[in-house]
Amino acid sequence: MEISKKLFFIGSGNMAQAIISGLLETKLVKAQNIICNDIVNEKVLNLQQKFGVSIAEDKGEALIDADIIFLSVKPQNMLRVFDEIRNFVKKNTIIISIAAGITTRFIEENIKKDVAVIRAMPNTPALVRCGATALCKGRFVSGEQLQRAKNLFVSIGKAEILDEEKFDIITALSGSGPAYIFYFCELLQEAAFKLGLSKEIAKSFAVQTIYGSGKMLDITNESAVALKEKVKSPKGTTEAALKYFESQNLSAIVYNAMLEAMKKSKELSKY
Repeated sequence: MEISKKLFFIGSGNMAQAIISGLLETKLVKAQNIICNDIVNEKVLNLQQKFGVSIAEDKGEALIDADIIFLSVKPQNMLRVFDEIRNFVKKNTIIISIAAGITTRFIEENIKKDVAVIRAMPNTPALVRCGATALCKGRFVSGEQLQRAKNLFVSIGKAEILDEEKFDIITALSGSGPAYIFYFCELLQEAAFKLGLSKEIAKSFAVQTIYGSGKMLDITNESAVALKEKVKSPKGTTEAALKYFESQNLSAIVYNAMLEAMKKSKELSKY
């Protein structure tokens, strides 16, 4: 079942590409019903060549029949976009924004219409259809419109509907979280290399260990605590490493790092 008769992307970067790919693979939207726009012409040309989508230079013309508008531009460019599209947005249109720090209320006030606004926070694993997306709704969103938006993001991973006040926490968890995992993988590789493995083998085993562990958490549906205990044996190698983590207060380091990310998110959310 198609989710949109015409979907218009304003901003056509990596996240737009991930969403378009997921929508086409799951047949939620046909390529001819997707229109893209970006100030960098090369981006939309690449999307057209890769997916067969249409390109729109005139936002107003493209908005005439669009039932979903996807705002995937940088936050600092949002006010300019509002000026360009305000007069063309219809009341039955759904606006979905992935711009960090831009609230649903801010969009509503700048569009100046009682239009359905949905805020989304996907993360970079959406590029491999393993994303985690939080969604929240503005004042004028119906249950059916919110479900349509959720179905859209399910095409690139998992999606959950949350209160907007939780978005700073989600930013610190899943928004920034992939970088934490990549950093830990980097540290595992460096340690293994220093201990005597080649860089190639260290990378291969570190990546596969993280990939396999994540898959176990997902497929077995067991808690992280339970799976950790299954790896650990009394007075064994895993216990020795975990005890060292505990002695260095790793849990506090992780908590404080996420706290800093959440604070920065609040600081950036000036709207």
